[in-house]
Amino acid sequence: MKKSLFFVAAAALVLVSCNNDVKLAENTALEGSNAQKEIAFSTYARRTRRVAADTYQYAIDGTTFPTDLNMYVAAYQVEPSTANYFAGTQYTYNGTAYWGGVTKRYWPLSACYINFLAYANVTGTAAFNATNYASAAVITQTDNSSAQTDLMYAIGNGEVTQSGNTLTFPTAVDMEFKHAQAWMDFYVKGASAAEAAITINSITLNGAKYAGTYTITHTNYNAKTSQSVAGAWSSLGDAANVAVPGWSAAALTTSLVQVSHGLLVVPDDNDAAGDWTSFVINYTMDGKTYDYTYTPADAAAANVQQAKHYLFNITFTLHEIVVDASVADWTDVSTAVAIP
Repeated sequence: MKKSLFFVAAAALVLVSCNNDVKLAENTALEGSNAQKEIAFSTYARRTRRVAADTYQYAIDGTTFPTDLNMYVAAYQVEPSTANYFAGTQYTYNGTAYWGGVTKRYWPLSACYINFLAYANVTGTAAFNATNYASAAVITQTDNSSAQTDLMYAIGNGEVTQSGNTLTFPTAVDMEFKHAQAWMDFYVKGASAAEAAITINSITLNGAKYAGTYTITHTNYNAKTSQSVAGAWSSLGDAANVAVPGWSAAALTTSLVQVSHGLLVVPDDNDAAGDWTSFVINYTMDGKTYDYTYTPADAAAANVQQAKHYLFNITFTLHEIVVDASVADWTDVSTAVAIP
């Protein structure tokens, strides 16, 4: 599913972030009809659930790329000849309209076709391929169990055409950012008003992975057709037990309430035993504190997949705790996450 859209046009590369993906933008016109156009990014004013004031960088589940995030882009020229166009360049929000390159980049003043590779939201280190800039990137993501960075990556392209002495710059080039992790999300409620006496203190996910090396591969980066992008995790860090960050103890209501913004987990495709072992709900009732442990029914239920959203709706009664688990694509939303 798409997470965001970006358009490359004769004004400034436009960025819209949807849940699984994001898109590239338009160019900022300078003087003259054939003047050089800057490759930049601007975003639509739609709501995102993540805000700059958050202590943690939660999963991005709105349709806007957060303005406090930078993105990094590399480019490769396919026509009129194949060659690197620009190396990894940082793009930052200019405070009013768009993301511009720390080092400005421009479309050529001649017919051309250019492919782009991008990534965003890195806690560790990252580098594009030093030989063929837009072919690949390697990201070493540090332990993000508390930082909660939503690592994303994308490809796109743009073509400048020429008729006589007139150049036509791109008007709409899609660049869809994909999520590299899985999102574990918890909601709690009481079955009736009687459960308002129960306070949820914390929810801790046990035995999950948070760090590792993510390699992004742009297939056919040097061609106009059959392009694709994919990523794979390797060298994962040790499993950890981590409480959902940013949550303050709260009494139950009769409506489902999201426990902070959940956790981002690194999928481990080589772990047949599952990518997490259990989660523990610590709660207080009648002045006493208890732990309730939820263990998935089998390993398959504990194996998380990239760009999936795992929902756990937890209902308390005075006699039992019921967990309703479901999984969905990390889809676009403009307000809150839909509760199944």
